[in-house]
Amino acid sequence: MFKAVIFDFDGVILDSEPLHYQACCTVFKQLGYALSYDEYTEKYIGTSDKDMFPLLLKTIGLDFTSHEVQSLINMKVEAYIHIIRHHDSLPMIPDLDNYLSSINRDTTKIAICSGSTKNEIRIVLERLLQGRLQSLFDCIITSDDVTHGKPSPEGYQLTANRLGVKPADCLVIEDSPHGVRAAKSAGMYVTGLSTTYPASQLAHADKIVSGYRELMQLHIGDPSLSAPQVSLKKNVKENASDYS
Repeated sequence: MFKAVIFDFDGVILDSEPLHYQACCTVFKQLGYALSYDEYTEKYIGTSDKDMFPLLLKTIGLDFTSHEVQSLINMKVEAYIHIIRHHDSLPMIPDLDNYLSSINRDTTKIAICSGSTKNEIRIVLERLLQGRLQSLFDCIITSDDVTHGKPSPEGYQLTANRLGVKPADCLVIEDSPHGVRAAKSAGMYVTGLSTTYPASQLAHADKIVSGYRELMQLHIGDPSLSAPQVSLKKNVKENASDYS
């Protein structure tokens, strides 16, 4: 039986990659570079900003100091937060709330392990389901907590450590090849969610599903994963406000 379910964030909780792309374009436009969405999805989805920005800048032949790179990242985060705050309705991944409600909180911990920053995740969770969602997570690990982003297993290893569970007892839900690779390298069971990439690019996952509805149907036939419901209509635990 899995003792923890660990969610990636972008593409797994929020359909946010187009919003991240928009924020990145705001920064790169000032540098005179037009980043196409195809290039963004092919090369950079699943990587943290602190990994993506140096790589992209090197690719286009721009030489920036680490301090300058961090300034660009800060600009991108500010642009993303502005987009989130002014977006009429945030596109939560369909059936996520139902899936979360199916997890037995008496026996299973839940967490987030993401390449996004704390501030980017916080602003989203404050708005999703009027803020009720953020109270459910026992642990939230972001790019601010690790030295190496995905596909390094560092983030997932840290998440398991913070939860106090063995990696082999963790079910990870990921939507990108980098994320799948990171979780598998950490020794975890991975379900690939084909919300961002086609199933063919998630082939290293242990199981691949089209969405949470299909995942819940699979759980019905697996007693180790199915569980009584817990309501999302009220906070069930104190908010993991320190994201640790």
